[in-house]
Amino acid sequence: MKAGGKDRSPMLAPGSSYTTIEGYMKNYKNVSQDIRDQLNAEAEAVQIILTGIDNDVYSTVDACPNACEMWKEIERLKQ
Repeated sequence: MKAGGKDRSPMLAPGSSYTTIEGYMKNYKNVSQDIRDQLNAEAEAVQIILTGIDNDVYSTVDACPNACEMWKEIERLKQ
């Protein structure tokens, strides 16, 4: 198999989830510790929110880009 050939496995094809995740990890390694801490805190906040809500609320907040927007949407739904 040659590099860039059409007969390679889909996992290694350009744009596959493997190459995308690899790119994210390279970017993550290149950011400062402060930014890395913020990213980790954001991910943890999203996880806490998603594990504590009902399925009907989940379907609404799943499209929110961050924990703050999720929280605002949950507050709006609870009114």
